[in-house]
Amino acid sequence: MYRSKTTTILYALLGTGVSLAFLGHGVLGAKAQDTFLELATGSYDKLLGGSMSQDTAVAIVNTIGWIDIALSVVFAGLVYAAIAGKKIAYSTPAMVLFGWAAFWGFVTALSRFTAELNGKEVWDVIERGPNFLLPAALVYLIYQVRKDRPEVTIEPPGTAEREPEIAEAR
Repeated sequence: MYRSKTTTILYALLGTGVSLAFLGHGVLGAKAQDTFLELATGSYDKLLGGSMSQDTAVAIVNTIGWIDIALSVVFAGLVYAAIAGKKIAYSTPAMVLFGWAAFWGFVTALSRFTAELNGKEVWDVIERGPNFLLPAALVYLIYQVRKDRPEVTIEPPGTAEREPEIAEAR
């Protein structure tokens, strides 16, 4: 897959989705939303058999919230870089960050299940599939662009050469 207008648009759509998901969840975490506190304490209690205090849960959820907000800014910056044709958007650090987002999205979706440990919450995990599948799709997109054209300098849209398939079709 070459870096083209289509891959840039896909990157922008997927990356914006990831950034907004992290921003939304980050703000709710920074505000210590009750639902997030219940997920943290419930998962801790059910998985580790202990009991987490409310103050500890608030501190953890607040910290995670602020980290998510910071990451949302980084993801928005990577989207901007992709649109501007900057190499950083297709770099190894970008892949690692979106890989982390996929992992974290899955873990937080799974917390809906682990906080209760009964079968009906599995649908909450499925419903939150986009939280981990969007960043996973970005990792794949970046990987494909890097694999297929590692020697190509990423240029701003409109200045890159046409893809060979398009040029041959005309």
